[in-house]
Amino acid sequence: MFARSVWSNVVVGCLMVVFVLAGGSKSAAAQNCLGVVPSNLVMNFGKWAVGNTTFTRDVTITNNCSASMQVSSFSFGPSQFKLLGGWAPITLGQGGNMLFEVRFSPDAAQTYNGTFTVNVDGYPPVVVAMTGTGFAPGAVASWSSSSLTFSNVPLGTTSAPQNIVLTNTGTKNLTVQKVYTNPPFTVSGFTANQVLAPNASLTMPVTYAPSFVGPSTGALVVLTNNLPPTGVTFYGTGVAPSSLAVTNFPILPISTQGAAYLATFLSTNGIGTVNWNLASGSSLPTGLSLSSAGSITGTVASTVALGNYPFSVTATDSSSNTVTAQFTLPVSAPTGANCNNIEWDVTGTTTPMVALTDLGTGTYLGAEGGLYLNGSNVMPASHDADGVSFAQSIQPLDANGNPSPTGKYAFLSLGMSVTFDTFLEFIQDSTADPSVNKSLVFAQGAQPRLGAGDWTEITGPAWVDTLNYFLPQAGVTPQQVVAAWVESVDANPHGTFPSDMTTLQAEYETTAQVLHTLFPNLKMAFFSGREYAAYENGLSHAGDKEPYAYESSFAVRGMIQDQLNGIAAMNYNPANGPVMAPWVAWGPYLWTDGLLARGDGQFWPCHDFKSDGQHPSTIAGGSERNANMLLNFMKTNDATAPWFLAH
Repeated sequence: MFARSVWSNVVVGCLMVVFVLAGGSKSAAAQNCLGVVPSNLVMNFGKWAVGNTTFTRDVTITNNCSASMQVSSFSFGPSQFKLLGGWAPITLGQGGNMLFEVRFSPDAAQTYNGTFTVNVDGYPPVVVAMTGTGFAPGAVASWSSSSLTFSNVPLGTTSAPQNIVLTNTGTKNLTVQKVYTNPPFTVSGFTANQVLAPNASLTMPVTYAPSFVGPSTGALVVLTNNLPPTGVTFYGTGVAPSSLAVTNFPILPISTQGAAYLATFLSTNGIGTVNWNLASGSSLPTGLSLSSAGSITGTVASTVALGNYPFSVTATDSSSNTVTAQFTLPVSAPTGANCNNIEWDVTGTTTPMVALTDLGTGTYLGAEGGLYLNGSNVMPASHDADGVSFAQSIQPLDANGNPSPTGKYAFLSLGMSVTFDTFLEFIQDSTADPSVNKSLVFAQGAQPRLGAGDWTEITGPAWVDTLNYFLPQAGVTPQQVVAAWVESVDANPHGTFPSDMTTLQAEYETTAQVLHTLFPNLKMAFFSGREYAAYENGLSHAGDKEPYAYESSFAVRGMIQDQLNGIAAMNYNPANGPVMAPWVAWGPYLWTDGLLARGDGQFWPCHDFKSDGQHPSTIAGGSERNANMLLNFMKTNDATAPWFLAH
């Protein structure tokens, strides 16, 4: 999740070196204590299209040998250089560091020069020169349709493909760098870094393979070399099949070389017991086998080549009804996360933890399951009605918070490094999705290294950066913030359940009160517990291992329940006394037990995590898994859809 002495993101293009500052009051030996990256004191962002999102550069200050070092302040400009993370003041112990992450966002076709200055007590200012050039993109992305709809597709089948066409209607080349969507949708027909000349087109077939009855929503996201994210909205409806059907998505969870694996096949409309076999001529990667109960288990041999392994399974019920379905099992390389202890990272077979959404009236260490009391996952009707009423009242606001048809409103993230990574992916996906309301602005408040306790300090660095940098950079004021998403826990937690969750719950409630104080028009806040974290169990670094990550959702539930119970400190209704907090509710529930899929099919493969086993990877797709859950929640929840979606 985060650690106070280690920044979660990779420093781009730099090595940690010691920069010796001349002059000042320190001795030569003491001067060597201050480490600076970049060592040449220059950040060159290169050339980027106007309006495009660029990669980041970092300024890192490290205390290499002092007992303590005070980073007192920082400043930078012009406004085309934007802060993503880092704060001051902060005291660095020996070996500690502060990383300031900067993004270049040109708004005109010209070269921009600026400086990033960090002041460290007892040392001359560290001044890093910044330069970057914006250019007119020239290319224009035009779609054949803004959406695709797949109606009444039976479970266990894949729809006929529908084509979506991207055409470059501009005057310069357009390079399609990445195209992606998420289950139950699949897109094909492209290659990485495919160049579209002016008037050239790219046709991409899209299919839909539902795993549950009812509506689904999704989005196609296209990333290019010189345009903001662009895409298409998907809608699908799954219906019950007329006969025995296998309901898994055709691409199974990703496996890892040398790692334990688990995938369980699911069926519907079967009579009696369903037995499973590999179809004739099919085989699994070495080390894996399929049981008659439908579970693929074992350890993928380290010698298995990377790639996608197609195979077919046959399901047979007690009345000899059969169906054969085709699947693909991807095999990935190890990431460094702990993928090899099945007790930790697949099922927790000794003391299994069950997702709150599946636990129901069952208990975990005496605590009942469900997102709400009595094992229920359904919000009480009166609370839901209040949320819907608040949602329907949200409208564009001017900078002073007054209703304005030309105004906007903001959705703010709060939390830690995984929240930071997820929300960046979420912004990318939401920007590309044409169904999202264009009056809505996304403000990234979450930062690596900030724990739940940091958000309780109204004058602390979390809020200083949010108010002084992140909101202005997003082009909004505190008066325009109407909703927030919070995912935050404490670093290196101590204590045992449930006392540790009592502390975390109190921090959540204080955070809700701070939100109400700082943002006068904020109406609602959505909280999520931690995603799965057992792939870091057994690794040497500290962090929020299981079962703490699982237990964090009990703190979210306790906070929401306090509001439902009418606790004065969480009151949002002026008819019941002074308003102390916004209306609060569950955001997406992110946890499930590794590869042991929960009831709605969510799972967490080891491949989705960075080498530390706790941060979902921005490269392998873990952050995108979180972002997709958040996006789908925002598009379908009755307290978010009225203001999140275009009308």
